[in-house]
Amino acid sequence: MTISIEKANLYEKYRLTYARQAVRDLLDHIGTVEVIADIGAGTGRLARLFAEHCTQLYAVEPDPAMRQVASTAVAEWDNIELRDGTAEQTTLAKRSIDLIAIGNAFHRFKPKACAELRRILKPSGWIVLFTYTRSNRALEGLLFPKLAVLKGMMKELKQAWHGMPERKLFGNCDIHRRSYRQSRTDDWTTFLGSECSALEAPEPGDPEFGLFEAIIREVFDAFAVNGIVQVEYETQITFGQPRAQ
Repeated sequence: MTISIEKANLYEKYRLTYARQAVRDLLDHIGTVEVIADIGAGTGRLARLFAEHCTQLYAVEPDPAMRQVASTAVAEWDNIELRDGTAEQTTLAKRSIDLIAIGNAFHRFKPKACAELRRILKPSGWIVLFTYTRSNRALEGLLFPKLAVLKGMMKELKQAWHGMPERKLFGNCDIHRRSYRQSRTDDWTTFLGSECSALEAPEPGDPEFGLFEAIIREVFDAFAVNGIVQVEYETQITFGQPRAQ
């Protein structure tokens, strides 16, 4: 799918953030790393959390709009290099990466990405997956059934999300998991912006956008107190050291 520059800007401004402590704890566990690859880097939000902890970071992202926004967002980091590439064809050298970091983009990877990621990883290298889930079960229970009426959005999700099992990426190595509770206070603008930043969400001008916005407004009003919704969520990391093949 093609991402507009407006969508990429929403993604940068309103997406939930990953827990910075998760990066510190991960590196405490695995030790010093010199070269990191953030695969499916988007606007570089995860890359920026790692940049101060390594010598070189490759932010690999296939979408031009995401890379354009990222070029500004990571400008202060001399050690971040943006790359036009995919998880299935990263453009990175064989056995050149100490740590592969992947955010929510992992759900969009095709199975053949596993061979490519194992190709670029050093024999002693690590892979970490970052994701987050909202903890407001009542809010999620109201929101997602309502969004299911948006046929265009559901079609996009079905096409984009491949649901590759984690074990296919990690192989038979030990897998470690940690989670970090977080919270954000959203007014209407932030709440709507966050929902609109989802890559499959309709944009203004799309036939479904009016209904989409009405659904988001209904959910916001159901949970807002004095015009604010408290969004509770967790950053979850899954990491391991795949055995050399």
